[in-house]
Amino acid sequence: MKISKRVIHTVSASLVLAVAFNFMGSPALAGLKEGIEAYEAGNLPLAVKEFRAAAEKGESDCQYNLALMYEQGIGVAKDEKEAVVWYRKSAEQGNSNAQFNLGVLHENGRGTAVDFAQANQWYRKAASQGDAFAIGNLGMLYLRGDGVKVDKVAGMALLLQSAIMDSSPENHAKQNISMTRGLTSEMVAAAQALSVKLGNAKNLLIPLDEYLKSQANSDAVNLTNAAAIVK
Repeated sequence: MKISKRVIHTVSASLVLAVAFNFMGSPALAGLKEGIEAYEAGNLPLAVKEFRAAAEKGESDCQYNLALMYEQGIGVAKDEKEAVVWYRKSAEQGNSNAQFNLGVLHENGRGTAVDFAQANQWYRKAASQGDAFAIGNLGMLYLRGDGVKVDKVAGMALLLQSAIMDSSPENHAKQNISMTRGLTSEMVAAAQALSVKLGNAKNLLIPLDEYLKSQANSDAVNLTNAAAIVK
């Protein structure tokens, strides 16, 4: 079971709106403000028009909002391929919401082919910015071995960290933890210890990658030893 995608438009809009009021001198942010006002007034065609105008000028929050409207069919015909285009533009500028949603679309083959490598890449980028949902979805990739080598310790550690960071009902990390099978007591202890390291790091990808590297090195040693025994 995958972690459910967030209903994030309302939260995103309120945050973006605060920024827009602080920097009304910027043409792009002014367009963002106008787009949000139109959206909140129920004038969806105008909201799309305003977001698109600013998005085409490179405003990442408007690119994200436009993508979300295409993904969900808000004010426009639903078009997930177009959503992927605009999410990517926003994600490449560092928008963590766009990075997360782009990962979801790649993982599920919506608007694009299923591509776990791309999903992993975008979840990692959002996770490095502290996105709890991306951290949980990254954990699920490791539990299932989608685009990565199966590693239940890494997967569980990421899910544990996701659950700690966001305990809202929308986050299914706890449910996914309870549904995971095939864990030994040693694996659980290792996952808990790794989760603590992830939580203490400014960028959790650093201890995660250190762990994964140590596991790869251990596997290589084991293979070498096994080959020597065969000889």
